[in-house]
Amino acid sequence: MTRLIDRLLARVAPKATASAGCSRSNYCYRGLYYLRVCCLNEGCNTAVVGACGSP
Repeated sequence: MTRLIDRLLARVAPKATASAGCSRSNYCYRGLYYLRVCCLNEGCNTAVVGACGSP
């Protein structure tokens, strides 16, 4: 799951913006697992990563 999140993060917030004050958080909502990336200069992006719960 971590590799999937890293690949998704690379698409949502390129590494160049990682040093520009970006933060990332993961959460579950209504059975879906989300990745949210927020950068100071670019705002926030949210993407569905998969289903919540243990496989």
